[in-house]
Amino acid sequence: MIAALSPPLKLVGEANMQDSREFTRKTARLSAGTMDYFVAGEGPDVICLHGAAGAEIRSVALKLRQKFRVWLPIVPGYESTPLVEGVNTIPGVAGLVSQFIDALIGKRCEVVGHSMGARIAAWLAILHQDKVEQLVLMAPAGFRPLDAPPLAFDGDGFVRQMYAHPERRPAETRSTAAIESNRAAMRHYGVGKPRDEELVARVGEIGAYTLILGGAKDERVPAEAVQAVKSRIRRSQLLYIYDAAHAMEIDQPERVASLVEDFLLRGDAFIVNAGMVRPPAAADVPTRV
Repeated sequence: MIAALSPPLKLVGEANMQDSREFTRKTARLSAGTMDYFVAGEGPDVICLHGAAGAEIRSVALKLRQKFRVWLPIVPGYESTPLVEGVNTIPGVAGLVSQFIDALIGKRCEVVGHSMGARIAAWLAILHQDKVEQLVLMAPAGFRPLDAPPLAFDGDGFVRQMYAHPERRPAETRSTAAIESNRAAMRHYGVGKPRDEELVARVGEIGAYTLILGGAKDERVPAEAVQAVKSRIRRSQLLYIYDAAHAMEIDQPERVASLVEDFLLRGDAFIVNAGMVRPPAAADVPTRV
């Protein structure tokens, strides 16, 4: 059962306001509980999974909706939505996404995730391999090196870890209640833990062709982390986004969106346009674009 809703969702950039209105908010009733989501576009199906800050319509979803049908599930508990009883882990959320795909799409589809969303997407591709066609992991959380400095969640440290261009950071439009809901959801799922040891051990089970994107200036998911993911997923490519930190869709929105779209459209034929590539700093460093 699906019910239409229309509460606000955080948008990135005033220029995107008009395009974002094409996304309709609805509620899916799954066997385990309910899951709110946004949907727009026509074409092959793509699931976009949001990060720990909450659901946002960013450059990737806006671009993909021109050639794909884009689904943005809201992780239960986020944006003042109800939790699902018995689901309090990231693998559990991946199970809900699997139910969501069965109920609304009915076949395997493309899956894109950023940060926490990439962690969910990775677990989906491990536990429910028949649901994932191709996979995009943008700054995937859960792989932070053991000797890395602590994560910051506020203040100047947080801004430095998140943004190469903090001046591009959009104004907060959520209500106080929604912000508190998102923080509570983070705690509920244990999102603040920088390393998911079970995921690190099992990420090599991913069979879907995978694009891994790392921010060249990302201090939250550093180069060592994304390289570890690349080394374990047999069919994968790793690209660094030049002049971008963790919030790569804010630092370099057009570049990131174009790469994701091209990967999903071309699949095994995906290559980086030579005109977009900056020379790597060393021969063993993956391509930076």
